[in-house]
Amino acid sequence: GYAMRTQPVRGLSAWTGRNRIGQMIPLLHASAASDVIGLRMRLMVEFDALMANPYPLAIPFALLGLALLGFALREGYARPRHAGVGCLGMGFGLWLAATLVETPAERAVPVVEALVAEVCQGQIEAARRRLHPEAGWAVGDERSPRQGFATLDRQITRAGRYRFSSWDILRIKGTTLRSDRVKVDLKVRVVDGGRPIASTWQIELRDGTNGWQVTDVLWRTLLGQRPPSRMP
Repeated sequence: GYAMRTQPVRGLSAWTGRNRIGQMIPLLHASAASDVIGLRMRLMVEFDALMANPYPLAIPFALLGLALLGFALREGYARPRHAGVGCLGMGFGLWLAATLVETPAERAVPVVEALVAEVCQGQIEAARRRLHPEAGWAVGDERSPRQGFATLDRQITRAGRYRFSSWDILRIKGTTLRSDRVKVDLKVRVVDGGRPIASTWQIELRDGTNGWQVTDVLWRTLLGQRPPSRMP
């Protein structure tokens, strides 16, 4: 992670810097710092996924612990008994941590659910309060051009003019990007005039002084196809 030089240097100051109290500190290469940040973000995403669904690890630990305990009790060995207790403890600990820890994604998903309900009920002012002042709008995929808040506001206003007889969130999944940023993918089905209409969305949120607010809305599909550039 330290910057490397292939040329001779004159004096210690060529490869170190001084802070305000005169301590000698090595200079970190910019790419190394970005690698550290990227690693931290990946670890956070993996931890969030584990807390959201601990069972792929917790269940094998529990089964292994039970098997070791059964073997130890049958054969009278002490070490397998200790290992079995440890595995059971790991499985229970993972489950307990997932129960107690509320991840950023778990805090942001209810905000999206409330936003969907407000738009479908025509509560436009309530929906606007969930939008960040610099929130954007896009249609299609992540490569689509991003438009500003005014466009997003117009789209939500158009959607709020409909009076859907019912709506359901068929699928919703939150992914932690950073401690203050979450991406939520969802599929929504509304019923308009007796006709069910399904659409998929990707919504990003940021946690700030006003709580979790929407920063980007990506309209992915409408009835399985690329949606129009604006609400019909």
